[in-house]
Amino acid sequence: MHLYSAFDYDYPLDALITRCKYLPDASLQGTLAALMRQAHLRAPDAAVPDLIVPVPLATERLRKRGFNLPDALARSLAATMRVRFDNTLCWRKRNTGRQTRRNRRERLRNVRDAFGVKHRCDGLHIAIVDDVASTGATLHALAKTLLKAGARQVDAWVLARAIFRRT
Repeated sequence: MHLYSAFDYDYPLDALITRCKYLPDASLQGTLAALMRQAHLRAPDAAVPDLIVPVPLATERLRKRGFNLPDALARSLAATMRVRFDNTLCWRKRNTGRQTRRNRRERLRNVRDAFGVKHRCDGLHIAIVDDVASTGATLHALAKTLLKAGARQVDAWVLARAIFRRT
């Protein structure tokens, strides 16, 4: 799995992403998706996927927020790139709880077998879209599920990636 990130998760983008998670703003989402696309195009190994899917939000969290930022980013990317978009292919089989404040091992355990796929994906190159990647546990778990369903290749596209600094 390749991980394509437009930015480092740092000030002031961290506050902007948090705001976007809870307040739908179509113009801002389109701009952020365009920046994600530009970052992907700059990558030397960039390939256009067959299908773009968002990381599904837990039902309870979606109900509370009323909105899924990865879904909006994925939808915008797919439209811009003229690539198929599917926000129903993957789902969360259970509410995994928040990943915040968990270490890498706990995050991996938390999302193990958390995702389902509705049908086979034989031979497809799929791009998973999420807003932020920290340890990559969620992206890895979803990619693993898609590969088991027959995907040929799964990449992850994120708006920002957490940078862990040693002090």
